[in-house]
Amino acid sequence: MAPVYFALKKDPSFTVKLVLTGQHTEMLDEALEVFGLRPDYNLNIMLAHQTPTDIMSNAVKKLGVIYEEEKPHLVLVHGDTSTTLAASIAAFYGGIPVCHVEAGLRTGERKEPFPEEMNRILTDRLADILFPPTSHAAENIIKEGLKVPLMTVTGNTIVDAVLLARAKRRALLPRGIRRLAARPFVLFTMHRRESWGAPMESVFFLLKELFRKKGFPGLVFPVHPNPAVKKPALKIFSGCENIVLTKPLRYNELLFLLARCLFVITDSGGIQEEAAVLKKRAVLLRRFTERPEGVAAGFVKITGTNPAKIEKEVLFLLNNPGVLGKMKKIKNPYGDGRAALRIRGALRKYFGLAAGAKIKDFK
Repeated sequence: MAPVYFALKKDPSFTVKLVLTGQHTEMLDEALEVFGLRPDYNLNIMLAHQTPTDIMSNAVKKLGVIYEEEKPHLVLVHGDTSTTLAASIAAFYGGIPVCHVEAGLRTGERKEPFPEEMNRILTDRLADILFPPTSHAAENIIKEGLKVPLMTVTGNTIVDAVLLARAKRRALLPRGIRRLAARPFVLFTMHRRESWGAPMESVFFLLKELFRKKGFPGLVFPVHPNPAVKKPALKIFSGCENIVLTKPLRYNELLFLLARCLFVITDSGGIQEEAAVLKKRAVLLRRFTERPEGVAAGFVKITGTNPAKIEKEVLFLLNNPGVLGKMKKIKNPYGDGRAALRIRGALRKYFGLAAGAKIKDFK
C-alpha cells in the first residue's frame, strides 16, 4: 500500500491518514523504515498467544474509535489479512465507503489459504470500490455478481512497491546480507498456517537432506517469528552448514536476495508476484494459488507440500539452468509499476475531481 499512500499524499486534493494495526512490531518497524512511512495511528493490537478472533475483535473496536474521530470520506484497505476485513467491517458499520485494493483474488477453496480466502471474499462484498490487479481477478468479481460504483483493473501495487523499495534503499544493505549472495543459493520461505505441523516439518526434512549434499547450492531461510514455524525450523536445520537461517528480513534485504537467488521455494502470496517482477522461478508449497497468472506465464510451479513433487522440481531446476535463464524473457503478468497512479486517478473520478491524464487499465 506504500505506493498508493505516497501517490495520494502528493495530491493536494486528498488528506491521507495512515493507520497501522501493530502486528509483528519488529517486522513492521523495518518495513516502515525502508519506505520512510510515518503512521498517524498505531493500534498496537499484538498480544501473546492471540487468536484470529482476538485480532479481529480488537481491530474492529479500535478502528471504530478512529473512524468516529476522523470521519473519513473513504477507507482504503489492501489484500486479505484479518485486519483488512476488520477495517472493512468497522467502516461498513460506520457508514463509510470502503475501497479494496487487490480485490478479486480467489483460490476457489474457502480454507486455503486460511483465513485469507474468506477475508478477501467478505471484504469484496463490503467494498464500494474494487481495484482488481488483473483481468482474471476482475473476472472473478464479475462471476460472483458483485456490482459496485467503481471497478478498475490497476495492476498489482506490489510491483510498484518492489520498484520503489529497490530505488530507495539499495545502498544501505548490511554486509551480512551481501555475503549471503556471494555464492549460488536458493531462497526459501514458509509460514502458512495451513502447513503448520507435519506438512511443514516434512518439507523441512526434505530440504535438509537435499541441501546438505555435496555440490548443492546454499539454502537461505528467513525464519518467520511465529513459534509454530521458528521452533521446528531451529530444531530440524540445526547444524546444517549449507543452510543459513536468518531472522525476518527487511523488505529491501528480501528483494536483494530474491533478485540474486537461483530460484525461490515459498508458500507466500506476495513472493509469487515479487519473483515475477525480478524474473525468478518460484516453487510454490501450496495446493492452490489465487495468482494463476504466474503459473500460466511460467514463473510459478505448484508442488504443494508433497516431498516427492518438491524434490522433483528442485532437481529439475538445478539440472536445467536454461529454464531459469528463460525467466528474463517472460513478461510480468502482475503489473507495470503504475498501479498507484491508476488508483489515484480512479479515486479522483469517484470524488468528482478532474482525473488528469488517463492511464489505460492494466492488461
